Amino acid sequence: MGVKKRTYDDVLADLNKAKAKLKDVQERGNEAISEYDLSFGYDADFYLNRCPLLANHVRYFENELKQFEAKQLTLF
Repeated sequence: MGVKKRTYDDVLADLNKAKAKLKDVQERGNEAISEYDLSFGYDADFYLNRCPLLANHVRYFENELKQFEAKQLTLF
């Protein structure tokens, strides 16, 4: 059994989810963070400023999408 390859649509869906989560935390702050994360001190400031994990997710999926697009260009 091998690892299932991600499709362009998979990556696009992940990118859209990551963008939505980032926007939600930017707009609603701690209200967008789970009680579990808050209980460990991971608040909106942590995710947006101290450890910009949400923005990194967006960049990661954007780069993954660019790789798909580059492959498509080389096929033609």
